[in-house]
Order: sequence, then structure tokens, then C-alpha cells
Amino acid sequence: MLVSELTLDWSIRTPATTIGPMTAPLPASSMPQILNAQSIKILLIRIFPKRNESFLVASTLISPLRVEMTSTERIKKLIEILREGGLTGAILRSQANVFYFTGYRGSGALFIPTDGLPTLYVPPLDFELAEEMAAEEVQVIKLEQHSTIQSIFESIPEHSRARLGFDSLSAEDYLKISERLAGSMTPISDRIWKLRMIKDESEIDRIKRACEISSRCMELASEIIGQGVAESEIKAEILKEMLNLGGEKPAFDIIVASGPNSSKPHGSPGNRLIRSGDVVVIDIGAVYEGYCSDMTRTFYVGSEPSEEVEKAHQAVLDAKQKAEEFLKIGATASDLYQSAYDQLASTGYGEHFIHGLGHGVGIEIHEPPRISRNVGEVLSEGMVLTIEPGVYFPKRFGVRVEDTILVRREGVERLTRAPYELSLD
Repeated sequence: MLVSELTLDWSIRTPATTIGPMTAPLPASSMPQILNAQSIKILLIRIFPKRNESFLVASTLISPLRVEMTSTERIKKLIEILREGGLTGAILRSQANVFYFTGYRGSGALFIPTDGLPTLYVPPLDFELAEEMAAEEVQVIKLEQHSTIQSIFESIPEHSRARLGFDSLSAEDYLKISERLAGSMTPISDRIWKLRMIKDESEIDRIKRACEISSRCMELASEIIGQGVAESEIKAEILKEMLNLGGEKPAFDIIVASGPNSSKPHGSPGNRLIRSGDVVVIDIGAVYEGYCSDMTRTFYVGSEPSEEVEKAHQAVLDAKQKAEEFLKIGATASDLYQSAYDQLASTGYGEHFIHGLGHGVGIEIHEPPRISRNVGEVLSEGMVLTIEPGVYFPKRFGVRVEDTILVRREGVERLTRAPYELSLD
């Protein structure tokens, strides 16, 4: 479907009716009887949102992934890599890799020969979907209901499976297949990552939309955080907003960690009620047309943050800024990490920085390059990564700030945008 129009959907939907600019407000008698002050606040925010116009996400009729144009190029690049390595073909099982090369998002296996037609093998229940989604140059084969990966290998012509590359196999499948093949099998995941790390413009478009959605969700979260609100309630509202804005699903389990929970980098939202004096860490990622975003902000609930919390927050912001100054074509992942670590160490927070500085983002939420001390990957134009320094004080509080960033020749472009203010008052 081609782009035909742009429509802004300002309405919010409830089971009973639709509230929007063209309808009258719900009468008080029709409102749920269980509304409390926080529920009313959330309802009002949804009716009268504080819209960030530069990041307004509209309901848009847009064309599907330009996969017919890009999958051919991607497959050609992989074939070049296979030939350089003396391989006759590759079998791909990773759903992310299958999607990258075909546009199909589902279970199955993709065989790419160096001298023939790429073939996508799918189970019967996904055959119709695969025919609709896969690129035209990819042949789609319906498997028998109980087919195995071994049977797929046996269906490949002998000359094409003489020296096969693969991305993901269980140890059991690898041993069984190796016994049946005359030639060798070579892992090629690292070579595929070399392709996937550099995003083309169609991928960047979708990552940007995912980032817009996450940014708006973060703005909503900052508006509804307050005393007496449960972590799980904030998570639910973020998820609702994400879906309303066109996100498919969260890129990962949304993190809302308050008070002592905020010292756990991967804390899971629970029923804990937020209190005055709490630090709240919120980590959000959305998926849009198969591509992810990732961002984190830290908030303080109460009249004025303590000096300890303010200093920690400022130290994290300074470390993030320092890393972004190093983030340019030709720098290494370890350069970025070290710049942030040194900045934190200079203010006494080095030992509290207990994870890597970031990671690549794309079809998967965690992709190469990892931004950590011992990774020498050189940054290139078209990479999309996160910068997320954090400091943690066990059983007390934690602070983390994160954005998704695009590496351009002329500099870096921050794709997620939401205020960095610590205090909500």
C-alpha cells in the first residue's frame, strides 16, 4: 500500500465509547465507579496530553518494508561473503536473520545458495503469511507438518550443500547434519552481523519511528509518576500508550523500578507503591515494523532530591555526554566505554558503574557492537547504538540515563528524546 494520507488520531478508546475532539465528554454517570485520584489524573492526561510536536507520532498509512528493493541487495552481499569464504550456500534459522534477508517474520529456515534461488522453508501454519511477506525473489516451500531441520538439509542439492555456512543450530542438529554431509559446515553469524550492524535508510526509518513511540511513552510516564502509584500501573499505562501510538509490542519487558528496586539494573515492575523520596528508573523500548528502540530516564518523586541523588544523576549525565563526544566514525567501542568510565571514576562513581555502556539496536534489542571495555569494534556510519551509563547503590537507589543514537558521517543523531530533568515537581 502506498502512502496516501496522514491522519492524526487524537482519540482515546474505552470499552464504552470514544473520547476525542469530535465527541462530547462522557457523562459522570457513565464513568467507572472505581476511579481514584490517580485514575482521574491518567484519564485527563490522555484527553489533554502535553504533546511534544517534534515527536508527535501520527497514525499513518505507509508502505510496507521496502523489502523487494533491499532484500536482493542484502542477499547479494551475503553471497559475496559466502564465495569469499569458499562456501556453496548458507542455511539460516535465526528469525531475525530470516526477516533481514526476506521480510518474513515467522518460524522457518532460509537457504541461500551461491548459484541458485533463495528458498524459504516454512511450516504449514505460516505458509500463507510467508507468501505474503517474503520478497518476490525468494521461493517459499511448505514443509510437511513434522519436518525436521535434517530433512531440510537433505532437500538441498548436493553441490549447494558441499560447504555450508550456518547461523544457529542446536548441538544435536549440528552433529546429525554433519554426519550426513560430505563437506564441512562453517558458522557465519559474525559475518552476517557485519552486514546487519550497518543500517540502511529503510531500517533507520523504522528505528526512528520506534524511538518516537518510546519518547512519547516516556513523556507520559513522567506525567503519571506520583506517590501512591504502583510500578505495575505505570508499566500498564506505558504499554497502552505504546500500542495506541502504533507500536507492535515492547522491545523488552518494560522496567519501572522505584526506591530500592532502582538499584537493580534489570528490576521487574511489581506492586510496590511509589513514595515521596523515591528514585524511579524507567527503561522503555518499542518495536515498530520489526525494529526496536531503547531509552531510559531517572526521576525523583518529592519536593527536592537529596544532594547524593542529584550528584549521582549529574555524574551519569556527564559520563553520557563524554561518551557521545567520542562517538564518531573510527572510534572503537572500548574508546566509548573508557571515556564514560573515566568520567565516572573522576567523580568517585567508577565502582558503581557495573555494566557495559551500551549495545547495538535493530531487529533485536541487543545487537553488536557491544559497548564495553574489551570490545575493539570500530564504529561506522549507519550503526545504531545505545549509550546508557548508570550507577547503583544496592538496596538504596540507582540512576541510569539512555538514548538510542545513529552514527552519521557528519556526526551523531540522537533518536530518542525526552527531558533529562530529575525532579518531577
